[in-house]
Parts: sequence; structure tokens; C-alpha cells
Amino acid sequence: MDEEKPKLNVIKLSKMPIRLAMEEKFLRLSPDDRVEDLIKGLEHRTCAVVTDESGKLLGFISVDEIINLLLPPSDYVLVGLDALREAHFDWDRPVKEIMNPRPITLSPDDKLGYALSMMLETGVRQFPVVEKKKVVGTFSAQSVIRLLRVFAR
Repeated sequence: MDEEKPKLNVIKLSKMPIRLAMEEKFLRLSPDDRVEDLIKGLEHRTCAVVTDESGKLLGFISVDEIINLLLPPSDYVLVGLDALREAHFDWDRPVKEIMNPRPITLSPDDKLGYALSMMLETGVRQFPVVEKKKVVGTFSAQSVIRLLRVFAR
């Protein structure tokens, strides 16, 4: 007789706080760090948080926003490095010039169901997680996938 695996209880998962799934090791930048530093730091991440010295959120940058900076307007086509030159992309510019200064934020106590509904309603896939005005983590679609993998075992 085969032993049956317990089924994933989506309702219970949706009521879990996102602190259980958020990424606590995230890329933190200062407003004057360069775009080149951002690109290098994003090697295995989907977003970066811009904070002051005390950890207060100043801005947020997702990979999606960076892609929008790199892609040329759809009414003409540019190729390779020429595209960056034509688009006047400046690797030395400070991240404060490209960050979103008012991102949608989540609290570590927000429920997973709420975070997922925010993703669906806004189309945003990465969020800074803020507690007492300080960034304590990030939350993304990858966070959800990691959590589902844990509970599906």
C-alpha cells in the first residue's frame, strides 16, 4: 500500500507571515553608489534596496526596472554595445537617479496571501520588506517558490 503524501494546504500557506519566506540577505546600496556597482551586486539577486546609514528605505531597484533602462524604445532597433551608447546609458551615474523613491512595501507580518494579491494587482514582483522604518528584507516571486518547495517535500 502506497503511503499518501499530505496535500499542500494553500489556505494555511496564505495565512503565513512573509517573514518566513522573505530574503534577509539582500543587496543594500547607498544613493551615491554607481549603477555599475548595482549591476555587479545583482549577480544572483532580483532587486536592490537603497537605504541611508541607519537602514531607512530611500528607494528600490528591481531587475525589471534595469531591463527597462537597457531596452531601446520599440520604435527603433539598436544592437549590442551601440545600443547602450545610443541610449546614453551611463554606468557611472548614481543609483539615486534610477531608483524608485516610493516603492510599494510589505511588512514582515503581512500574510503571504496579501503579498501574492499585491503581486497580481500591481504587476510588481519584488518588494522591500520594512519594519519600524528600516529595511529588514526583500520579498519576491522567488521567495514564494522557495517556500512552496519546502512545504511540498
